[in-house]
Amino acid sequence: MAQGISSTVYAGESGNLLIDSLVYEGLPLWTEETPSPGLTVTYAFMTTPLVPADNEEPINDFAPLNATQQAAVRLIYATSQPLTGLNMVETADPLTADVAFGTADLTDPDVMAVTMTGATYSKNADGQTVIDRQDYVYLDNAEYGEALSNPLPGTLGYETILHETGHTLGLDDTAYTRTLPAVLDNTDFTVMSYNETDTYKATFSVLDIQTLQYLYADTGTIRSFGVIPVATWPGVSGATTAGATLAAG
Repeated sequence: MAQGISSTVYAGESGNLLIDSLVYEGLPLWTEETPSPGLTVTYAFMTTPLVPADNEEPINDFAPLNATQQAAVRLIYATSQPLTGLNMVETADPLTADVAFGTADLTDPDVMAVTMTGATYSKNADGQTVIDRQDYVYLDNAEYGEALSNPLPGTLGYETILHETGHTLGLDDTAYTRTLPAVLDNTDFTVMSYNETDTYKATFSVLDIQTLQYLYADTGTIRSFGVIPVATWPGVSGATTAGATLAAG
């Protein structure tokens, strides 16, 4: 089971149309009702397929993420930490991690990746709601296998993983909420849009940043989104080394 969080906090509307167009309304957030600096969210890479208990879709041709795909997840979560105040920590056990990643031949041939969310609810001794949430992210390894197999920053594959990690942090698709003005409904303003511009994104866009900071404002540890340390990128000539920095924002 994923970590239990004593919380009554769910993603909800802010009253700002631009922010609310990206809020995954009703999703239990990785936070607590009171400020909690250093809240840890764990993620892991599946070695066998995992799904929410109520999932009815088959997982076909499962395969673990390759080294470059794993590196993309690590880098995206590292760059998201200042936006949320969450402490994103990799763990070796996908069964107990809050977020687990894998690949499969997704049933819908038009879908590049999918995030499934499962949650159970109970009461603790004080009568507080305890939420046990776990997300399962799958990248397609069939129709889009080639595009997603080498997701370096600035490629469609990397932007796709960025989009899915956005879901794990509480962001929704603009195609689902359908409230973002058309002039802003593109990836220059949010990576949660399906409308691509002329460059694939390597960081969250301006509306994503505003929405994440709104969702996690009560964590008490949100920092300026600037130049932050990133991990080593494996198997790439001239890769960023540990302790180097990435200009983000």
